[in-house]
Amino acid sequence: MAVFHLSKWYLDCVTGSGNASIAYVGDLSWGPAHLHYSSLLRSAGNSVTQHNSLRRPSLPQLNGSSISWNSAPFEFSAEWQADSTEVRETVFKNDEGSVDWRCLMPRAHVRTGDDSGLGYVEHLSMTIAPWKIPIKQLRWGRFCSASDWAVWIDWQGEFSKRILYLNGKSVPGSTIEDQQISFDDGSQLLMDQSLTLRKGPLGTTALSSIPGVSKTFPARLLQVNECKWRSRARLESPGRSPVEGWAIHEIVSWPK
Repeated sequence: MAVFHLSKWYLDCVTGSGNASIAYVGDLSWGPAHLHYSSLLRSAGNSVTQHNSLRRPSLPQLNGSSISWNSAPFEFSAEWQADSTEVRETVFKNDEGSVDWRCLMPRAHVRTGDDSGLGYVEHLSMTIAPWKIPIKQLRWGRFCSASDWAVWIDWQGEFSKRILYLNGKSVPGSTIEDQQISFDDGSQLLMDQSLTLRKGPLGTTALSSIPGVSKTFPARLLQVNECKWRSRARLESPGRSPVEGWAIHEIVSWPK
């Protein structure tokens, strides 16, 4: 059996005006195959651009409470300064491998060139191929404001698990949907889905730049459908004024 390992960094920033920058930096090994990749997804107003590279990327550099990433191919550089405590969990584990999630910065102050905003950093380590995970649907997202933050992972299928953190505490949630998260204490996070950042099967979106992608990965992975949004979001809690911020969130559906 071919050994699989994926190390993937995700770093994002949304400015006060709603412009988003999302960086992916990864290293994938699967048997004799070894793939390096990086991707930068950016929005300005309602315009979205994506650039991909299969050159060996520079890795995010951790220095105390800050993380920096520089990409010469994308002419992009940014620094994330932590404004929150990291959280981490093993999302899935069986005899074939595991999915380990480390959210280094649920909320960070970010500077990208001449602009700034609030952002998020996580690292995912997988030793099981994603097409072997017993899952049908995944919702993931993060919300940042000046006073509050939230992050969520909702796996549904033969294996189901829900992870929901609010301001550093693991909390129960009654519903996690594309436009709303309801917390057991009566709070709710509302998201307007005002900008679609990426939509479609992975084989034609995130993985499309890989040469011979249809011959490299199983069809079950290429047919996974994702929809990612940048939303203006509002956190409403009993006894306090609503809090405005920005959310990046997505739904990912596996083929039957």
